[in-house]
Order: sequence, then structure tokens, then C-alpha cells
Amino acid sequence: MANLKSSIKSVKKTAKKTTRNRIIISTLKHTAKQARNNGDKKDLSKLYRKADSALAKGKITKNKANRIKSRIAKAANKNVKTAA
Repeated sequence: MANLKSSIKSVKKTAKKTTRNRIIISTLKHTAKQARNNGDKKDLSKLYRKADSALAKGKITKNKANRIKSRIAKAANKNVKTAA
């Protein structure tokens, strides 16, 4: 355990940041899974918003955001074609 007051504060800050980061990433993954399975335009736009938000907050890189959007859009289109 940390002894100095600043170290204790640092541990608390790190825990908060970690929690926030995990929430952002896990919601992005959950939204991607929904969009992949359903293939609705509503789900895709929600995924795009989440990916852009995570990108703006610096949680993922630009290439990763684009890669996620591309893969999910491709899978959603494939699901729509097979359903029709």
C-alpha cells in the first residue's frame, strides 16, 4: 500500500481512470456485437457514434476505429443479404 498522500491519491485516480476506460471499451464491444448480429442501420449508427467517441477520448486509435466500423458494416451487410 502507498504511504505518501500523493501516492494514495494517485492510486485512487488510476482506479477511476481504469474503470472509465473499461466501461468505454466494453460498451463499444457490446454495441459492435449487437450491430453485427442485427444489422440494423440504427445499430450501425450507434456503433459509429461509440467508436468515434472512444477515438475522441483517446481510448482507441484512428485505424482501430475505422477497422471496427468497416468490419461490422461488412458483417451487417452480409447478414442482411442472407436474410433476404
